[in-house]
Amino acid sequence: MQVGFELHQKQTLKLSLTPELQQSINILQYSAHELIDFLHRQANENPVLEITEINKEPLAPLTESSIRSQKINSQIRSSKIRSNGDNDYDPINNYSVNTETLENHLLEQISMLRSLKAIERKILQFLIGNLNEYGFLVLDANWTASLFSVSVDEIEDMIQVLQSLDPIGVGAKNLTDCLLIQLREHDIYNELAYTIVQNHLTDLAEKRYRKMAGLYNVTIQEVQEATDFIRTLNPRPVSHFSNNMTQYIVPDVYVEKEKEGYLITINDSFTPNLSINPYYKDYVAMKPGNQANDYIKGHLNDAQLIIKGLEQRQMTLYKVTATIVAEQQDFFMTGIAGLKPMTLKDISEKLHLHESTISRATSNKYIQTQHGLFKLKNFFTRGLNRVNSQETESSTIIKEKIKVLIADEDKIKPFSDQKLCQIFESEGTKISRRTIAKYREDLGIPGSSKRRRF
Repeated sequence: MQVGFELHQKQTLKLSLTPELQQSINILQYSAHELIDFLHRQANENPVLEITEINKEPLAPLTESSIRSQKINSQIRSSKIRSNGDNDYDPINNYSVNTETLENHLLEQISMLRSLKAIERKILQFLIGNLNEYGFLVLDANWTASLFSVSVDEIEDMIQVLQSLDPIGVGAKNLTDCLLIQLREHDIYNELAYTIVQNHLTDLAEKRYRKMAGLYNVTIQEVQEATDFIRTLNPRPVSHFSNNMTQYIVPDVYVEKEKEGYLITINDSFTPNLSINPYYKDYVAMKPGNQANDYIKGHLNDAQLIIKGLEQRQMTLYKVTATIVAEQQDFFMTGIAGLKPMTLKDISEKLHLHESTISRATSNKYIQTQHGLFKLKNFFTRGLNRVNSQETESSTIIKEKIKVLIADEDKIKPFSDQKLCQIFESEGTKISRRTIAKYREDLGIPGSSKRRRF
């Protein structure tokens, strides 16, 4: 074998994504909320990009002439983007519920402790900021002491102060410590309950009362009474300080039935209006030889890519929605019963776009119809063949039929999966027992044996 360096010329073909294409792909896959966050981040990072006001008109590519060219059978059209009700600002719609957090609740309490020194107050604030979602404190006392240049005893003292605050049990190291704190603070001290929590939580969970009674020379009834006392404690004392707020869904697209057909509107009423600061454009034009030009040109290019990607997102989303409406007209007329099988490939072939583009355009996006709010992904369903026919039936419709059949069944003799297969086959739909079982599980419906009412 000869070892050495050689020079070879090789020709290969590979796909390379341009920065413009990468930016468009990222913007396309964002939901309405994600898009708003993304645009605000970009505006903070790019001095050239400005956010002026909320859009009330459609973006440039969605002009009346361009929308007319996208009609479906000369019936589907689009007009101005729907604004949020009247143009008048309604402060009630923008009111946010002010819920008290655990951190604020604890900080308010330590603000009333006038005897605390400045360093002690800082330590307590630090400890409160490091509580986990269960209100437990998992910090190492030695590390915290070195951080504040104080003794470990002083840190332990502040942990004791934290554990004395409301709710009782906050600042504990773990579940056992949390329950022990509550037992110590209780008006009635139960020594047996304290011992069981300290040493036998596993036995308590497994109800090994006889074992614990033998270990401490007490009766099973006494163990039971101590157990009942322990069950009055709260293992998650901070659970009512939940930071989970109600998440409201903002439709990305609206589809309305009209006399002429369907009105499709892309909802950009919450999307910030982007523009490029004219000062930087003028600066580059007036001072071409300046060293800052390359820096400014880079940001100008990034800003233009974002604006162009945003426009392309709106047009792509419109085209995809328009094609879905054309393919699923029975659904928009009658509801779920009219939904027919459709795949990403069906839409991609009609629009001459890649399936991945269709997938990104419909991911995490919602459409408001006269039949309710749906995920765009819900319109892509597999189909099952009908007996002696080339037609197929949507899996979504079959699931709805299963729900109806089970709701109307005899609860003494509920339908088995095999019986449901036979019912569908008698109606002309070919479906296996395994598929029935899968759809039933997707719907959260138990098997026939668990549905039987005795």
